[in-house]
Amino acid sequence: MRPALAEDEPEQAFERAPDPAARPGPDADLYVAGVELQRKRKWLAARRKFWQLLDRYPDSPYAPEAEDRSGPNAFLGIHPLGPIGPRERRIDVALMADGYRIREQRDSDEASQEHLQVLLREPLYRVYRPYFNFWRFNLASEDKGVDEPLPPEPDDELRARQQKRRRPKRGPKQYSTALDCREAGPQGQVWANPRRVWHYLQYLDEHDSLVIAFAQMGKLGMGGMGIATTGPRGVVVHEFGHAFIGLLDEYVVNSGKPPGIVNGLNATSDRKRVPWQHFLDAEVRGVGVFEGGASFQKGVWRPARGCAMNNGGGAYCPVCREAGVLSIYERVSPIDEVWPKQPVVEIAAGTRELPEFRVLPMAPVGHELKVRWILGHAPEVTSPAEKSGRAGRAAGASRRPGLPTPIGFRLGTVRRAMGTAGLPLPKGIRVSTRTKRVRDVGKVHIARMPMGLPRGRHLLTAIVWDPTPTRGGEKPWVLKDERGLLEARHEWLLVVQPARGKPAEPGK
Repeated sequence: MRPALAEDEPEQAFERAPDPAARPGPDADLYVAGVELQRKRKWLAARRKFWQLLDRYPDSPYAPEAEDRSGPNAFLGIHPLGPIGPRERRIDVALMADGYRIREQRDSDEASQEHLQVLLREPLYRVYRPYFNFWRFNLASEDKGVDEPLPPEPDDELRARQQKRRRPKRGPKQYSTALDCREAGPQGQVWANPRRVWHYLQYLDEHDSLVIAFAQMGKLGMGGMGIATTGPRGVVVHEFGHAFIGLLDEYVVNSGKPPGIVNGLNATSDRKRVPWQHFLDAEVRGVGVFEGGASFQKGVWRPARGCAMNNGGGAYCPVCREAGVLSIYERVSPIDEVWPKQPVVEIAAGTRELPEFRVLPMAPVGHELKVRWILGHAPEVTSPAEKSGRAGRAAGASRRPGLPTPIGFRLGTVRRAMGTAGLPLPKGIRVSTRTKRVRDVGKVHIARMPMGLPRGRHLLTAIVWDPTPTRGGEKPWVLKDERGLLEARHEWLLVVQPARGKPAEPGK
């Protein structure tokens, strides 16, 4: 379920401890000792070290973080869950536990692993697992429980009647936990306090504001604002669909029609203009137009009878899975890394030491990304490849929707695809390409410049494209990519200079 209530503003950043190497001292020694004990999972010994720091040096710059690591609700450390890729080119997701006391961290670890395993059963996250970094946050809670909702403030008459009772009515139960989880939905769905989530997320220096929070004593879940909150079992795929992809609920619990217009990727009030029309046109199995969605029985339509956004568990329907793939590529480029890093490469005419250009595509599980190379003359207006605005893309990579995918490497095709200007390349000049699997890196695609490349400016372009998985003759996962997210290209400007000692010809 998506939270329908306005949440608190994100908590202001607390003062992180300085670098102990830059600010040494006895208080720094205690801080370092406490962090090291936490790394070794000696939680109680670490707490005592932080208490010593607070007692002896209450005004230390290490004191705020020492208090945050040793209080009743405490941060105990971060640990990777599985392989971790370059953080600037991956989607970082934090898993945070609520309601686990300091002596219950082993149970918290097992619950984190179980929630990750449930998430990875969905084919979308299993296939694109290498695109993600998952981090386990160890958090200690003072209590184990989920806050019951507070009743509205009584008026004076009701307050007077309550005061006359001999035994006052028991109020809602409240607990002190790390994430301040509470019942926030009509079925008692658990929801983590975003202020507490953002507070602990500050310990991860680089992140994508994505969190899976799970409460030991919670039930069902809610998702939104980048936070997927669940109880101890099974709805993490559904709630992460809200938090990560922006999907709407597809189940129906409210009779009648919604009070306003519903307009989402997987639920709509407009029966005649559904967002998944391209799936209907392609006659994708299991996709149709079914009444009921966004929790309402009437006046809303959804794309499939069964989906994780409908029944709370299981797998996504084709429409939701397509949206998930595109959400991944909104954050990660199909190009993982390139060599050389510099966008302009100078080559001496006639040299036999031909440079190599390499591209490392992303590597989903079960299929490979396609790589094409194009070489053509660069017009004078061509500038070096620009760097992307988001750190998740490869250095120098830029997405440009609408670039035709070349049929081959024949020069006529190159000119039509690139629309380049200048003199034609001599016949027979082609790019030599090969692939090489490098240990701990992956399958690298390599292009070597041809001999006899004429003097002037040339543009070498590597195009990387994800065809998305297909199984047994089925359609690809993505049928409509209006923003060109599945494709990326990297450009090098090659400047072929005159050979040494040979003057340049006029106009060259």
